[in-house]
Amino acid sequence: MRHALLLLAALCLAPFPAHPATEAEVVATAKQAASGIKPARERLERMAGEGEALAAHLLAVLHLRGQGVPLDQQLAVDWFARAAGLGRADSAHNLGVIYERSRGSLKDPVEARAWYRIAAGKGYAASQANLGNMLAEGIGGAADLDEARAWIEKSAAQNEPRGHYLLGRLLLEGRAGLARDPAAAEKRIRLAAEKGDRDAQYELSRLIGTGLGVEKNVLQALEWLRKAADRRHAEAEFRLGVAYARGMYNLRRDEAAAVEWLRRSARQDHVEAMVALGIAYAEGRGVPRDPGEAYGWMLEASRKGHPEAIEFVRRVQSK
Repeated sequence: MRHALLLLAALCLAPFPAHPATEAEVVATAKQAASGIKPARERLERMAGEGEALAAHLLAVLHLRGQGVPLDQQLAVDWFARAAGLGRADSAHNLGVIYERSRGSLKDPVEARAWYRIAAGKGYAASQANLGNMLAEGIGGAADLDEARAWIEKSAAQNEPRGHYLLGRLLLEGRAGLARDPAAAEKRIRLAAEKGDRDAQYELSRLIGTGLGVEKNVLQALEWLRKAADRRHAEAEFRLGVAYARGMYNLRRDEAAAVEWLRRSARQDHVEAMVALGIAYAEGRGVPRDPGEAYGWMLEASRKGHPEAIEFVRRVQSK
């Protein structure tokens, strides 16, 4: 597999330096490189090439962000692989994230699962959670609920927010041999939400907003929905837009605010938000009526298979 070849290459190409730099020196050099200081960048590259694992990891981060070096996801992958080959679990985790979430040619769920497994085996809590999720959902390979639960529980035991959230979901759904327990699920999901996991913030809003096995609290639901939306959770942005449009959660109806949240969600490829935004432009709700904008958003949604958008585009094109 590709990850095994990358590890082998990393070990073969990265000799251990004769005089390793201290962690503080590597971090300071990386900060200087990020600010655009060329000698610092060259020194960081030299240290990484000589087998300084932290230098390779930080150089990968810089390429991933385009800070002081060219923005280049493939170079980031190469340097993360070298650092992972030198034992860095965080580098292996980052490779898993890239292969899982990339929208381009690097997207590879099988590879993502393999890298998460490497980092999880080293005790990296975030990878344990992500590996558990992939195993639970059958992403990147066959589903295995027993193993999924084991990794998720290990992650939660380390107080990893993602682990708490995923364990909460298992409890909420009664999966992986766990009895359905909405109250216990809400506690786990709340722990994750309080630690900043945006999926948990959205799920907590949904739970307490509907009273699904827990006490209903509309004001708290709105608060958590806003937190998730502020962190660019596309579904939360869409739901907040709908809430403003309909006056939900005791909000005063505000179609202009609704449009702004729908736009944020639509720009993240949320299909329902695209359709709602298209309707807003077609009917002049919260924005001046604009048939061109309406058609553009509906066309985008139609390309993603939304039936209402397909019908809207058909009607426009038949005129």
